[in-house]
Amino acid sequence: MSDANDNRRQDGDKTPPSPVPPRREPPRRGSRAGVVWLLIMIVLGSMLMFKTFGPDQQKELNQSAFETLLNKKDIISVELTPDGGNIFRVEGELKRGASPSAANNSASGNYYVTRVIMSDALDKLLRESGATVTVSSDNSGFWNFIFASILPVLLIIGVIYFISMRQMKMNGPGGAMEFGKSKARMIPPDELNVHFSDVAGADEAKEEIQELVEFLRDPLRFQLVGGRIPKGCLLVGAPGTGKTLMAKAVACEAGVPFFSISGSDFVEMFVGVGASRVRDMFDQARKNMPCLIFIDEIDAVGRSRFSGWGGGHDEREQTLNAMLVEMDGLESRNGVIVLAATNRPDVLDPALLRPGRFDRQVVMDLPDIKGRRQILDVHIQKIKAASDVNLDVIARTTPGFSGADLANLCNEAALLAARRNHAEVSQSEMEEARDKVSYGTERRSRRMNDRERRLTAYHEAGHTLVALHNEFCVPVHKVTIIPRGQSLGATFLMPKEDTYTKSRLELEADMAMSLGGRAAEEIVFGDITTGAAADIQHLTGIARRMVCMFGMNAKLGPVKLGDFTSHPHMRIDGPPPESISNETAREIDLEVRALIDRAYQAAKECLTGHRDQLDKLAETLLERETVSIAEIRELLGMPEPETPEPPRDTPEPVADTAEITDREEANGDGAADA
Repeated sequence: MSDANDNRRQDGDKTPPSPVPPRREPPRRGSRAGVVWLLIMIVLGSMLMFKTFGPDQQKELNQSAFETLLNKKDIISVELTPDGGNIFRVEGELKRGASPSAANNSASGNYYVTRVIMSDALDKLLRESGATVTVSSDNSGFWNFIFASILPVLLIIGVIYFISMRQMKMNGPGGAMEFGKSKARMIPPDELNVHFSDVAGADEAKEEIQELVEFLRDPLRFQLVGGRIPKGCLLVGAPGTGKTLMAKAVACEAGVPFFSISGSDFVEMFVGVGASRVRDMFDQARKNMPCLIFIDEIDAVGRSRFSGWGGGHDEREQTLNAMLVEMDGLESRNGVIVLAATNRPDVLDPALLRPGRFDRQVVMDLPDIKGRRQILDVHIQKIKAASDVNLDVIARTTPGFSGADLANLCNEAALLAARRNHAEVSQSEMEEARDKVSYGTERRSRRMNDRERRLTAYHEAGHTLVALHNEFCVPVHKVTIIPRGQSLGATFLMPKEDTYTKSRLELEADMAMSLGGRAAEEIVFGDITTGAAADIQHLTGIARRMVCMFGMNAKLGPVKLGDFTSHPHMRIDGPPPESISNETAREIDLEVRALIDRAYQAAKECLTGHRDQLDKLAETLLERETVSIAEIRELLGMPEPETPEPPRDTPEPVADTAEITDREEANGDGAADA
């Protein structure tokens, strides 16, 4: 389904949506006043620093130097401040150019300060000097001390406090007291404007989650028969399958408030903050019942406790405990439905997944052919597509694509058309965008010599011919020797329909097709290259799973040998962790080698019997670089295959099948790195 927030409805409703008025940010009170006060403090601090450390700093004089200046009549003014007893603090101004002894001329300027012992002789000198004498009270010295010493410290503390308070207010409207408040943002239903018709390719998931919408719309209908509202619903799926979009559609269709938050918003560096935010979020939700709470990436806070993976984390466990209690505890309330999304349900705590908390799990699986076509129909409306665009071909050749991948495919096609100055997106640009998303950009700048180009052509021709002459192989779509991504060439396959199981014959055909490139190199050149490394890795995995997991070996029988499930974030080298004897391990290696040898022999026999076709296809690839399946059949004189029968609604059980979950095997992709 689509992950894009397309506001256009895809159903038959043509009524234009009601215009949503633009949201106005609430005025921030006190922001201007805070800036003004900060500027005032900066100005006062600058003035104080200039007065204290400026060029007019006062000279420090002793009493003898002061009396010498009085005798020379170089003092203009004298200000006497009593300092206890006969001691006075003296400040004043000197005449220009007046200078006492060098020992006392330690500061620049015409102002001085000193402390003297008042006597009759000094009093007589003051009268005869002609200086203006002023006697001040004791308070002036105290205030000068305050202004010069204490006020700068208080000013610095005030600036630091103001900046810290501004930082705390950024965390919430209440400052530091709001640090433990929930960060969940309530979104009204009219702002979401996402409906079930905007979610394409997930019909089963929509039907399953439709009950939540009906319960929120009319809870009495369910309560009359004894049903209770589900406490929670867990959306599980691969990245890009539309879990967040589905949650928005549920809230919009139900017409209830929607609280949205991420799992990482709960976990902070301070212990207890996450649990406090969980409690506050549920308190807000209960004031707006009925409502929905959507927690995206819940595995960030809901990981299993004491699992041993990643060590302990007390803060996360406290947050998880608070969530468990709020969802189903002694004081739990009805009317609050919790929707959560994750792509790692295997790491969640079992207490979180039990009925009563998350009552159901809705799987958002990768879309099938029908779903991919629906998603392409949604995204193709956002670009200008030409009339020759065949979305059925694109849907068939993109197995394993999610909704986000298909949205990216359409966007890449539009960018490619704009780069080529085309007014519309054509089919060739859609296929080029598909190949780019799947395998990478064409690397035409990579220069290969004639020998490497010839090796690559025969390598890809070997893959193609083995697939064409084996009825159990996935049909070929096109083959190219243009470098793309990390490969020098590729053989593109197009399944007739989505398959979820593969038989033994199909797996053996896949292995033979993977070895077609190596066999062609040996037949034509009598030598082998490193270009089959990816093919060997692919077919070795198939062979080992056939023996150890699928039970497709007559000698070892239907026995599971080893453990092929490993933690995705751990690297495990060596044999499987489950203990098997050395004799059994040797038998496994021998049977795997026998399977690969039979596949290699089948590929060599096929190419040896059709050597003329191999040479003809390789020469055509060297000339054209890319050849489609129609051109290949015309070149080799092979008739078109019969139209396949439509898929049955209920497939018959197959006695010997293997479930394929890997995306590469689901594609049936035998593209080789030449």
